[in-house]
Amino acid sequence: MGLLKNLRYLNLSTAGFAGTIPWQLGNLSALTVLDFSSSANSMLKSPDLSWLSNLTALKYLSLNGVDLSATPSSWGQPVSRLSQLIDLKMSNCRLTGSIPPSLRNLTYLETLYLDGNTFQSEFPPWLVNMTSLVTLRLNSSNLNGSLPFGLSHMPHIQSISSGNNNLFANVTQIFQGPWKKLAFFQMRKSNLQGSLPSSIGNLTSLSLLDLKHNKLKGTIPESLGLLRSLTVLDLGYNQLTGPIPSSIGSLSKLINISLTHNSLSGAISESHFHTLHNLKYLDLSSNKLAFNITANWTPPFDLFVLRLANCHIEGKFPLFLKSQRSMMTLDLSNNTLTGKIPSWLWSLPKLTRLVLWHNQLKGPIPSQLYNSTSLKEVGLRGNQLYGNLPNPAKGSVAGFPWELDLSINKISGPIPQQICTMLRSSNFLSLASNELEGQIPACICEETEYLEALDLSANKLNGQLPSNFGNCSSLKVLNVADNKLEGQIPVEVGKLKKLQVLHISDNMLSGHVPSSLQNCKMLEILDLSGNSLLGKVPEWIADLSKLRILVLRSNNFQGEIPIQICYLQKLQFLDLAMNNLSGSIPQHLSNLPTLMNRTFTSSGSSELTYGNYYKEEIHMVVKGHEWAYKYILSTVTSLDLSANNFTGHIPVGMGYLKGLLSLNLSHNQLTGYIPHELGEMENLEALDLCCNQLRGRIPETFADLDFLGYLNLSDNNLSGRIPDLPHLETFEPSSFSGNPELCGPQVHEKCNFDTSYSGEAEGKEEGEDGENWWESWRVGMGMGIVIGFASVIGVLTLSGQLRTIYYKFVDNIMDFF
Repeated sequence: MGLLKNLRYLNLSTAGFAGTIPWQLGNLSALTVLDFSSSANSMLKSPDLSWLSNLTALKYLSLNGVDLSATPSSWGQPVSRLSQLIDLKMSNCRLTGSIPPSLRNLTYLETLYLDGNTFQSEFPPWLVNMTSLVTLRLNSSNLNGSLPFGLSHMPHIQSISSGNNNLFANVTQIFQGPWKKLAFFQMRKSNLQGSLPSSIGNLTSLSLLDLKHNKLKGTIPESLGLLRSLTVLDLGYNQLTGPIPSSIGSLSKLINISLTHNSLSGAISESHFHTLHNLKYLDLSSNKLAFNITANWTPPFDLFVLRLANCHIEGKFPLFLKSQRSMMTLDLSNNTLTGKIPSWLWSLPKLTRLVLWHNQLKGPIPSQLYNSTSLKEVGLRGNQLYGNLPNPAKGSVAGFPWELDLSINKISGPIPQQICTMLRSSNFLSLASNELEGQIPACICEETEYLEALDLSANKLNGQLPSNFGNCSSLKVLNVADNKLEGQIPVEVGKLKKLQVLHISDNMLSGHVPSSLQNCKMLEILDLSGNSLLGKVPEWIADLSKLRILVLRSNNFQGEIPIQICYLQKLQFLDLAMNNLSGSIPQHLSNLPTLMNRTFTSSGSSELTYGNYYKEEIHMVVKGHEWAYKYILSTVTSLDLSANNFTGHIPVGMGYLKGLLSLNLSHNQLTGYIPHELGEMENLEALDLCCNQLRGRIPETFADLDFLGYLNLSDNNLSGRIPDLPHLETFEPSSFSGNPELCGPQVHEKCNFDTSYSGEAEGKEEGEDGENWWESWRVGMGMGIVIGFASVIGVLTLSGQLRTIYYKFVDNIMDFF
């Protein structure tokens, strides 16, 4: 191809080529157009761009998706020699370093795409001197620093897209510039601050304004109604307040409005929409709005998507929805809608996604739910629906939608046999937290080719687990917890090779854990707690290398903790409490990497989610109370070995678990001293060592536990003065009760002599029996020093105690939304 010296146009985009771009292409000196663009996962690469230097006639160059990671940082030099270049596209090329300033030599350049790279540099200030630029795309390029004010003075700039960077700029200043021709402005997730100025109304050419996920405050200016060319307005996920200006209703070209997740207030009336006949997408969710719309209003638009979740909508269904014949997505969740779901709702011909979570809707489950040909996702969670599940006639074509959530209602009666055929096209079904009873139909997985998540938890189901569960070959989540199931766990469950979550807790199951479960290599969460399972904790659990959460509490397991558990590299939550386990606590538990470093592999989220609806939840016992964690689950770490028969010392290596939030070793038969190394567990929030046979003094290293909010050392044989530490002064006397030899103000026992802690003396045993120890005495320090020290770190102590409460508060808030 390098011999075609008169070739002017070469387009090899999306051709699927792999390997290295041949340098001989540099011989095509007549080329004006060269396009190698492909997907971001392209196998095409070029370790050197020097071959471009000879293509001096080139006007259009696209290398989008080509791997340039091996290209020297001087790649800008050969590109800048293309003096005739008008269009340069190098998106998703894995470029690093900084954007080369030599690009400003391209005096004819109108289009510049450098998005999707990892430059790790400041936003180039010299870009404002490229006066011919019309379109600039720098999205997701790892840029930082401030946005040059001169951008608004670029005479030809029409489109700027620089979202997903860590920039600092004030929108008040940005939109006070002239911006003579600006039509497209997208800077979402860019750390923008300030308030929208009224001068934004001067940008009369603007057709798209996207400032989503920033830190904007203040009100939306009325002058926004002057932007008559505007088609897309997205100000979602900011901190905007005040009313939505009615002038928006005059923007007749608007197609998309998103103001979701702000603190907007005031009334929404028909005037806000009076000329919006082109509107297709409307999202006002999570604001403080009041809808003042007449019952017989016929809107000028026919929406595709409407999201009004958490918008304080009360009473019956808004009747204007009846006219939305093109509606595909409707979300009215977290409102206070009452009455029955209107029958006309199921007649909307294109409705595919319906979300009505957490309202006050009543009545039986509508039969139209099973006969709709368009509905794919239906969420009716958290209402007051009642009655039995339908039992269509044999041979009926009725079926569940692709995803159906009927949890937290009042549905009663048995699960009908026909559910087996109704699941044939389903991917997700939740009937959790209802009043269902009877047995799970044996045919449950006979026709479920696509089923990935099944949640039947918190009902009154009885009988045995069907062995047919093993036929659900696509199943990733199975939750049958909190029922009255009995018998043994069927060995066929081991056939579920894609299973990631298995909850069978709080039933009446017995027998051994089937070894076939070791075939479920994808398991991340295994919860078998609250049953009557017996035998030893299986050694083969080590084969479940992806396991993150293991809960076996409240069973009849016996024997020692298998050393193999210590090899689970991703384990963050281990609960073996309330069994008959014995022996010593394995030293190797201190080698669990996730508990040592608190490193998680969740994809940027603190939730553990599976599909669009299922959010994983786990329960942790702290201070005798059971806390449910859902929205922050991936950040919770816990080790609970309480209420067993463990003997011996607390392993010194426990102190290496610096990522641990909760440690519970209470109600065992542990002896020896409390290792002072426990004071190195810098993230620890809850520590329970009560009801053992521990002796000696409380380590002064507990002063380093800045976040400790719960401590229970009661009912041991501890002695001496409770250390004068601000942390310990805030705990109730019950934290230390049952230790007759302890003294100090916390237990209202005066110390008759100075028994201050001797540093590292205790907690370090010598000899095989570990009983050799020594003490030393200290002269008491002045009270002025003690009080001064307490005042410095008092705030840290207080915040540590509130941290656990804060986590629960976040979980409750997220549940509301």
